[in-house]
Amino acid sequence: MSTMTETEETSTVVRAQLIPLTDMNLLLPNTCIAEVIGVAEMNPVKSTPEWFLGMMDWRGVRIPVISFETMNGLPAASPTRNSRVAVLNGIRGDEKLPFYGVLAQGIPRLLALDRSAMSSLKKPAHKLTLASDQVQLGEETAVIPDQKQLETLLVKEVSKIK
Repeated sequence: MSTMTETEETSTVVRAQLIPLTDMNLLLPNTCIAEVIGVAEMNPVKSTPEWFLGMMDWRGVRIPVISFETMNGLPAASPTRNSRVAVLNGIRGDEKLPFYGVLAQGIPRLLALDRSAMSSLKKPAHKLTLASDQVQLGEETAVIPDQKQLETLLVKEVSKIK
């Protein structure tokens, strides 16, 4: 039976995407992202929080689209001509939320991320309630979202829609 040395463990490369938002980036493993698409017509849903941007059709499925910034109490992000929707795989296994979209302000970048090249920020620019961590990646910073908490809030809203 072989064991990994400490050097091998710390040099594990994770394939990830850096998703540009307004004034921040989200960092997610590739496996969380189903597809990145252009912003299609979103149908607003009455009586939902400001962060719930609406529902849109994706591959024959209606998915909710959110603003991560607004969920964290920051100013609302509006779609622009450069905006995209990052369609994420739901991680909770909830049939009400197999997929959902996050409004992005540009095209995500693929990264081969060595964990040793990433460190937690001691003084992040924003206090984000839905962040599991905020990290430094070389010259850039990124937010690792707390997907379980985010999805819990989203499922609550999706459950109200008929």
